[in-house]
Formats: sequence, C-alpha cells, structure tokens
Amino acid sequence: MKKDLSKGIKEIATFLGVHMSDSEINNIAWKTSFSEMKNNSARENYDPNQTVCALTSNRKLVFRKGAVGDWINYFTSEQKRVFDELFTEKMKHSELARHLEDSS
Repeated sequence: MKKDLSKGIKEIATFLGVHMSDSEINNIAWKTSFSEMKNNSARENYDPNQTVCALTSNRKLVFRKGAVGDWINYFTSEQKRVFDELFTEKMKHSELARHLEDSS
C-alpha cells in the first residue's frame, strides 16, 4: 500500500462500501503521508495540554525517518538477537510471518 497509497485507500473505501471522489482519496493520502504526519506531530508537540503519545517518556510522538528497516540502526546486536527469537516464537503459526519470510 505504501507504493500507491491512493490506490490502497480506494480499495479500503470500496471494501467498506464508502464512496469517495478521487479528490477526497488524494486528500486522505496527502494527510496520511509520512511527511505530513511528521509536520502535524511537531505542531501538536508544542501544546502542553496535548498528549500525543503515551509510549514515550515525555508523551510526545516521535517520527524518525520513515524508512522501512531503519530500526536496525537503533538496536544493539543483542537486542536484534532477542527480537528475532521472540518474533520467531510468537509468530511461528502466523500467516503474516509466512508472508514476511516469502518477501525477504
């Protein structure tokens, strides 16, 4: 879906039975793009009354680069090993895991 966000949005809308114009679909694609969400979070992070993300210690939403696989640059080799072991164990019966293995 990342390759053609507008197409993915249209497919979801069709599946849900929601009828939208191409203009509305393109507007959704623009507003949900990585760069636009990053810009919006930067503005929202300035509001002390706004809780953007409960997952960070300062309750701010963090966008790094928007690059797939960039997490590897933030994990130590030990963290990666533990993650791989946990992922393999938890996802061994998952259809998604099989799909990920086939695409790598």
